[in-house]
Formats: sequence, structure tokens, C-alpha cells
Amino acid sequence: MSERNKTMLSLKMLFKRIYNRGKSSLKRKKEKVEEKKREMALIYEEMDLEKEYSPSRWSTRFDTAQEVLQHHVSFVSAASEAAVNSIPHKLEIEYGSTLGQKLDILGTDLPDDSPIMVFVHGGYWQELSREVSRYPALPLYRSRIKSIVVGYDLCPAATLPEIIHQIQKAAKFVFEYAEKMGSRGVYFAGHSAGAHLVAKLLSNADFLENTPGTQRLQAAFLISGVYDLRELVHTSVNDAIQLPAEWAAPLSPQFDCFTHLQARKIRVFILAGQNDSPTFKKQSREFFELLHNTCLMQNMYLEIKDDMDHFDIVECFANDDNYLKNLMVHDVRKHL
Repeated sequence: MSERNKTMLSLKMLFKRIYNRGKSSLKRKKEKVEEKKREMALIYEEMDLEKEYSPSRWSTRFDTAQEVLQHHVSFVSAASEAAVNSIPHKLEIEYGSTLGQKLDILGTDLPDDSPIMVFVHGGYWQELSREVSRYPALPLYRSRIKSIVVGYDLCPAATLPEIIHQIQKAAKFVFEYAEKMGSRGVYFAGHSAGAHLVAKLLSNADFLENTPGTQRLQAAFLISGVYDLRELVHTSVNDAIQLPAEWAAPLSPQFDCFTHLQARKIRVFILAGQNDSPTFKKQSREFFELLHNTCLMQNMYLEIKDDMDHFDIVECFANDDNYLKNLMVHDVRKHL
């Protein structure tokens, strides 16, 4: 065999070895991916996701989950009615064209420059309403804080991306109103799914940069929120939301960037109840770690409230002497 042929044969053998090595490496990578999928499937099987994402099943105040929900709806409905009957207000202000895109302003007789607390209700984007979410207003009113309660369309009539956009439109209305009135500061609070929606609003750097009045934003209170939706799509909660699995991460605040908040020095309070599910508490801790460690935000606070569940952590808002109102009033008085 000539030297030329020997060289060609050697090159062919070398290329074959390289090809086989690459093929083997690709096979190993595929096997690792499949193994990871199997591990995740086992984790989902071992963890009762349905229970983890059913907050009413973790309360110790009542015998059944149904009683927890019935009490919550009854309580917040009565407290919301009391607020409307006690405070000068303007209701059903349209900020968009659909039926759900309305908000309420309570405390319209307060001075124009009064601080404003904006409340976004929960209900897994498919339940509750603006009408039964006015309950924080009365204690705040007595502390000279105006309340704006935001409504939005619910799933399945609206998609989650549409709801996120609606909250942005509502926030634009709020900031324009705050500018017009000369408010000394705007605060956002969200409960459960509402905390998710407020977090998504905070993650929108373009909106905060280009919307007049956002310099008045002082702080956000995220209460028993859900910030990572990847597991949620595997539960019955998703029956109404109809969220495709590939949308879960992009619509999760846990995977957003919040570094733009540093310069604004916005304070973020992340709260959960001791009797929230382990998953809800874990998500609050992980979201705190994202903001504090990854995004290097300094004005961060995390608290797991003793002896409170997913519902009475906000039901207490209707009482004059409650930790949420006291926390907000303290922050307002400290910084304004």
C-alpha cells in the first residue's frame, strides 16, 4: 500500500473515531435529558401537587377546605360592603374596554396628595372580584391612605398574558391619576395570584421607564404569592387557565429580571403564612433569594407569619389593628 493510501486510510479511521465519539456523546446527553425527565416525573408523583396548590387544604381554622373558602368569601364580601358604606368613593372606573377592566377609588375625600395603596386580588386568575376585594380600604382610610382596588377579566374568558397586560393598563391609569393628584407615593399590594400579577408588573422595565408617574412608586407588598408556574400547569388549577406548559416559565416572575429596580430603591415585602403549603412558602423564599441575591436588591423583606394561613393573612386587613396595615403605615410614615 502506498504512503498516500496509508495516509488516506488513517484519516478515514480518525474521522470515524471522531464521529463515533461525537455520536456517543450526543447519545449520553440524550440519555441524561431523559433521565432528568424521569426524575422530574417521579418528583411530581411523590409530591401531591394538587394539595400543594390547594391553599384551603392547609388551614387549621376549619374542619374542611370548603369551609375555609366559604368563610373567606363571606368575610371579605361583608368587609368590602362595610368599606363602601363608610368611605367616600368612586366605583367602576373603566381603564379598558372589557367588562372586567374597572377599578374603584376609596377615600376620594382625602387630601389630593394622600398616599395611594393599589390592591390586586387573588383567586388563581379565575375567581373572586374587585367587588369583594375592597376590604383593606377602611383601616387604610383611617390612616389617611387612599385605596384603589383593581379588577380584571378572569380565565378562561381571558388568557393569563391578557390579564398581565390588563394590570399594566390599570397601573398606567393609577400613575396618571397619582400625577394629576400630586400623590406623595404609590404602593402596590397583591394577594396570591395578585402577588404574581404585581411581581410581573415590577419586572416590566420598559413600562416603568416609559410611563409618567412611576417615580412615585414606593413599595410593593407580595402576600402568599405564586411566582413559579411550572408545577401549576400539572394541577386542576390549570383547567380554567389553560396555560400551555411552554408558557409557564416565561410567565413566572421567578425567571424575570428585576435589576432595574435597584436605582429606584423600591422596597419589596414578601409575606406568606405559616399555614400556607410548603410549596407556597418555598416559592416566597426562592423569590426573595432571586431579588436579594441575584438581582442584588437591598430593600428586601421576607416574613413567614406565625399561625396564619393563606386566607387570614389578608382577612386581617379588614381590622384596624392588623400587621399588614401597620406595616404599610409604618413604611409610608418612614419614607414620605
